[in-house]
Amino acid sequence: MTLWLTSNIMTIFQGMLGIVDVGLWGLGLLLLCEVWAAQAFPDDKPVPSDSAARPRLAVLVPAHNEALHIKATVQSLLLQLNPCDRLIVIADNCEDDTAQLAAQAGALVLERISPQRGKGYALDYGLKSLAADPPDVVMIIDADCEVAPGSLEALALRAGHTQRPVQATYLMTHSGVPTLRDRISEFALTLKNLVRPLGMHRLGWPCLLTGSGMAFPWSLLQSVSLAGNKTVDDMQLTIDLALQGKAPCYEPRACLTGRLMQFNAASSQ
Repeated sequence: MTLWLTSNIMTIFQGMLGIVDVGLWGLGLLLLCEVWAAQAFPDDKPVPSDSAARPRLAVLVPAHNEALHIKATVQSLLLQLNPCDRLIVIADNCEDDTAQLAAQAGALVLERISPQRGKGYALDYGLKSLAADPPDVVMIIDADCEVAPGSLEALALRAGHTQRPVQATYLMTHSGVPTLRDRISEFALTLKNLVRPLGMHRLGWPCLLTGSGMAFPWSLLQSVSLAGNKTVDDMQLTIDLALQGKAPCYEPRACLTGRLMQFNAASSQ
């Protein structure tokens, strides 16, 4: 009996390992296909540009203690906005002068103080402020990001044309001398946020949202909830929108760069 039971357990275990192997091979082939498509296929034609028909934008910038970067971020975004657009910084539970610096730089600032902390709550607060005069497209940009020229227009045109969520290339850079961990993180993010979505885009597939550099038609954001204990760069938002038939698409002509977290004793606690 013991021998029979042991034999069957080993058979089941071997079968499970076989399933895992097949799954890993499948994921590997998918990644290889995406990398190949990113390199092999030509660039697609841009969405036709018509400044008169460009969607009216509202750019939301959630910020928690971002005094070091917020002024530069606001100034770079204002250079890409039309007079009818809005730039709103949500200073969320800030303990520094983020709000004052953002206002001095030219942004409309909303200050939020609440025991409910998190990026999702801050963005929900910002969306509610737009309800009386909603824009055509809402963009979400993190407070420490540098946005490449022309990115906002490319995102706005793609979102208006497709009526789907749109994701820009969102990369990360380090400050100071990079460590081995920094270099590995940069490589992983380049693969995840540039190579893979570019390959999927050229294959005609949707992509994942990555947390910053996202554009949404206003109507789509009325059907999902951003408030909660999960940040909006979670896969859940991608899934919720895909279930509505509005899977995100990628815009290769829009790019922004954030900053890698510094891994030290303080940040690991």
